[in-house]
Parts: sequence; structure tokens; C-alpha cells
Amino acid sequence: MRSIFAGLAALLMALPAMAVRELQGQAPSGAYYSIAVPDGWKAGDGLVMYQHGLNFAADDDPGLGPLRDIALQQGFAIAGSGFTSRGWALLRAVDENKELLQIFRRDVGDPGELIPFGGSMGGLVALKMAEDTSLNPLIKGVLALCPPVAASRAWDSGLDVRLAYDTVCADVNNGRLKTGAEPYPWAYNLNDIPDDLDNLELDPDVRSALLSVTVCTGITLPQSIRTNGMRERLARLQRITGIQDEKFLLTNIAYSTFVLSDVLRAADKMDGRNPFGNIGAMYADADLDSRIRRVTPQPAARVEFNWQSDYRGDIGDIKVLSVHTSGDELVIPQHQYVLRQLTPANQLVSAVVRETAPSHCGFSEREGLVAWEALKRWKDGGAKPTVAQLQQGCLSVSGDGECRFDDTYVPTSFDARVPPRAAPLTVDGRFNGSWFDPSRSGEGIALEVLPGGRAIVYFFTFSPAGTPQRQAWMIGDGKVVPGGIAFDTAYYRPSNADGTPAANATTPWGRFWIGFSDCNNGELRWEGPQGWGRKTVPLSRLTALKGLGCGSSGTVPAQASGSWYDPAHAGSGFHIEQFDGNRALVMYYGAPGSSDFVGWASGVVEGDLAAGTTVSLASVTGPVFGDNYDPAAVVNQPGALSLTLKLGCNSGEATLTKAGGPAVPLALARLTTAANTAPCP
Repeated sequence: MRSIFAGLAALLMALPAMAVRELQGQAPSGAYYSIAVPDGWKAGDGLVMYQHGLNFAADDDPGLGPLRDIALQQGFAIAGSGFTSRGWALLRAVDENKELLQIFRRDVGDPGELIPFGGSMGGLVALKMAEDTSLNPLIKGVLALCPPVAASRAWDSGLDVRLAYDTVCADVNNGRLKTGAEPYPWAYNLNDIPDDLDNLELDPDVRSALLSVTVCTGITLPQSIRTNGMRERLARLQRITGIQDEKFLLTNIAYSTFVLSDVLRAADKMDGRNPFGNIGAMYADADLDSRIRRVTPQPAARVEFNWQSDYRGDIGDIKVLSVHTSGDELVIPQHQYVLRQLTPANQLVSAVVRETAPSHCGFSEREGLVAWEALKRWKDGGAKPTVAQLQQGCLSVSGDGECRFDDTYVPTSFDARVPPRAAPLTVDGRFNGSWFDPSRSGEGIALEVLPGGRAIVYFFTFSPAGTPQRQAWMIGDGKVVPGGIAFDTAYYRPSNADGTPAANATTPWGRFWIGFSDCNNGELRWEGPQGWGRKTVPLSRLTALKGLGCGSSGTVPAQASGSWYDPAHAGSGFHIEQFDGNRALVMYYGAPGSSDFVGWASGVVEGDLAAGTTVSLASVTGPVFGDNYDPAAVVNQPGALSLTLKLGCNSGEATLTKAGGPAVPLALARLTTAANTAPCP
């Protein structure tokens, strides 16, 4: 990011001086921030939110980037957040920007619009901000320079670099890189990563640690003293990785050791859960393909990391202007190919500047300035600029540097540069049903995969020790992704000791990630609030829907499976899984404050649901949530509820009777329909 518009200050010297209010501080999360506000800024004016690139040094002075002065001169305030995570900060960066926005509102005023702007990793953070539903309404445009939009694929490339090096240099004395703890020896241990790396390309700690690369390849030695073996191994690594520039190859090796290892092992990132893999990748080198270590990602870790890191294109009607350098071999220009695939053409200007010497984000000040001005005009209602118009505009701007926008440059696909992995599972209605961890019997999830790539999950469990409720249940509304489902927000309905609702009847609880290794097995990762903790558990299938087993294909007839509720009893309802024509699982979820029942209960209905049937629902108590879960403590309470149920296709009726209580009639309406089932007639 330091190379972006390196001389822009010279261009700004002719601008008139102005009064600027400066604020610095530290947010409750620990992130440092900087804010600059021009004289005359008022609530409703614009705010540029600057995102810096990947940084391993102490992030206590985040700065405001190369557009600071020009944005202030144009009446924008500008703010920048440091990140509490060193290196790959995507897992927290958007939340830390939202925290900074709240500080800005408190100390300055409410902005009328946001313009996220950044380069390299910061360009991706800017795009991820545009995907956030709480920020999206305030954003009209994003300026993203050399963003690694296909982030998980970039880390696939990083893993390839490390594993290819280990294979090519395996037999070279003193040429092997450090190894870490099993089962991931290709990742450094945390104590082998210096605490404060100032520059991954130049830091002496990195140079010292990567001395073995020189021993194997001669990469930092003059050509005249490199051995034939060094030349052959270096040429082979360049051929395998596609990285031709030697400096870039060394930089990529540094990233694939220090940064990738930090992502895997650091407690504030994946904490030892592996999202990386190369199963199915073919490297066009028969010896390497047969000898390279094969790594299998953990399903839920892969889903979580990809969801938090990858740009998905869910940006509403926001306009994006993105520029890349053609010779970048760290964040390769194929990321622009992915950006073009994911963003509607009428909302994207994707441009590449053609270089004679390779660089990472090596834009001239004129190129950067014209990109900024073009985005401003476009987001405010002007015509969408073309790449040719960017070039013409650049040539008309005074300042240092070249103008190299090339409207003939077409980036190749990412798979053409980085070997694709085995295709992940397609998650659809076949995955509907109940799932559990066999070591935690009594607790589990009821999963509903819905049409349109959505999903609902009910997590039926127990309260933590010391809380008044004996049972707990959370509900998540998620999005189906390759290999699993991401539930970015899950909700909880806490109650007081007497069963009445707590102060917040529905409370954001945390996140769920589900990843599948096959149609019958997977993982659940939860990240809850204080007192609930975070954990990954294996999942095994308990049930499947009628006609939707693992071997099924196509669409099956309409059935009762799905969620049902009585609008007069909002917050409570039923999850139903129809097994066949005569049996169905029924789970009832009772909200705090309900006159019916608080908690969850389940039973298997025998009989024709359309004709009406009665079932006894059992409640379960005993265990406590979290690491101390004890399945031996499970106590079944049969007959906690009696249910008479009669269902049509979209409506039905029920009578619910709590043990010792009155009968409660319910007029039911369908809430959800399973994917791969036909709609009701």
C-alpha cells in the first residue's frame, strides 16, 4: 500500500490550506483509529473510510492513506481503523470499521454516506464493508485497488508455494524450511513467527528465516555463483507456481510461511482449525503430483474462513471501481476476473494498468487520482466511465507518473493460474434433517435447506451453568455456500427464572458455520457470546426427509416438512420432518413468556398428518452447555406436551397441552418449504 500514489503530496501542494480537526484514539476492541474532519463538515456530509493493507507490525497508527488531503479539500471527512489482528485481518476488520463508525457518530456526527477505499488487503476490506447489511445502505461507491477478492483461492496458492517448495527442496542439505507441530508440519509454530515484522519483503528476521531458500535455489545470490542444481530447482518452482519475478517468489514464500501459519495457528484467527487444502489439485508436474503432501481442510473451518474472507458480490446497487497492476505476482490480476464474474457489469468498472516492470499496487499518482474522481462522478449519478475514459482523464491530469490504463487487457481465469481443488459438495434439500455429535447425545441441530440458497437451523441445547433456563435453543438464518452453510447471525430468546421473557425478547447470539465432508457427516462450529464460548463438534446425520436421502436427485412431491407457527403465538412454533407417508418428527420450540411451554420438546408422529394424529412430546433436561456437556446427565421427561396435529399443505391446526395445563388451540401457517420439494398446489 505504501507504493500507491507515492507522490500525491506534490500534486496537492497547490491546493489552498484549510483547518482540519484531527482525532486519534483506541476503540473498546483495542483497535487504534485516526479521524480527520475538514472545517465546515456537518452531519449528512460524506465520510471516506480508509483501509490499509496487510501489516504485521504494531498497528497503533493506522494513518489515513494517500487520498487524505484531496478528500479533505473536497469536503469529505476521512477515518481509518487499525486492526486488532496482525496480518490477515479479514476475520475482524469489518466489525472494527463498524465500531469506528459508531465512534465517528458520537464524536463528530452522522455521515450521510460512506466511501470505503483501500488497497491490497484493504481493498478487499472495502468490498466486504459493502456486503455488510448494516453498512450497505450508507454506501454508494467503493474504490478497491488491487484487492484479493478470491481470498481463499489466494491462500490455496500460498499453500501450493509452501508444499511445492518442501517437495522440490526436500533432499537439499540445509535447504528445508522450518516445520511446525503435527498435523500441520507445513505451518510454522507461533513462536517461530517474530512478533513485530515491519516488512515481509525486507525484514531481517524474515531474511534470516528464509536463508534455506537461498541454499536450495540461490535466489538471492549473483547468477555467477549459483550452482546448476540451484538454477534447476528455482526454474522448477517458478514453473510450478507461475511466479517469474525472483523478488516476488521470495515474497510469496514469506507469505506462505509466516502469514499463512499465523492464520492457521493464531488464537484470534483459526486457532489451529485448518481451512486450507489441495485435494484434487494437479500441478502439471508428474513427479510433484505424485510426491507433494496432500492436505484436507476441515469442513467447518473452510466454510468459516471463506465466508469471512471472500468477496461474494452481495452489494445491492453499490458501484465499484477497481484497478490492478498487470505484473502483480502477489495479488495476481486474475482477481479482477473473479470480481467481474461476481459483480453486475453495470455496477463495476474493472481496469488494469499495463506495466513494463512488475509491482504490487504500483500505481502512479495520476492513475490513483483519476480513479478517485471517476468513482465520485459515477456514484453521484454520472455515466459509468470506461477504461479508455480513465486513460484519457489520466493524461489530462497534472502530476507525476505514467498513465497506463489498458482497455484491451483481459485477465485469465483464476483456475488457469492456480490449480483448482476438488469441487466442494453441493448443499441442497438432501441435507435437510436432524444432525448431532454422537459424543453429545441429547443436543443437536434441525436443519432446513430452503429454495434460493437459504437455510434455517434450530440448535436445540441447554443453558450454561448458572443460568435460570434448563433448556436453550437458538435459530439462525443462513446462506448456502460451497460445501456448507454460513449463519452470520443466530438469535436467542432468553428468559428469567420464572419463564418470563428477559429484557431483550430476541437477542443476537452469535454465529454458526456448518461444513459437510459427505452427505452423512460434517462439522458444526459455534461462536457465542460471553458465557457460551466457541467450539467445533462433528456432526452425524440422524434423519432425512421423505424422498430426499443421499442418493436422491431432482424434485420430490410437496410434503409437510418445514417450519410452522400460529401468528397469534409468534416466537413459538414447530419444525417438522416427514420421514415417509406415515411417520414424521415433530419438534416444538416454546418462547419465553409463552403460555404454552418454554423450551423445546420432540416426538415422532405415527399416522396420516392430513387426517390428524396425536403424539406425546418429550422434553429433555440435565446437561449444561459447552465444554462440560455430559450426555450421561440427560433426563428424558416423556409426556411434557401432548399434541394433536392436522396439516394441509400450507395451513393446519393443532392443540397443544402442557402436562397439568389447559389445552391451547393453534391455527398453523407454513413458514418454510424444503429445497428440492415441489411447492404446494
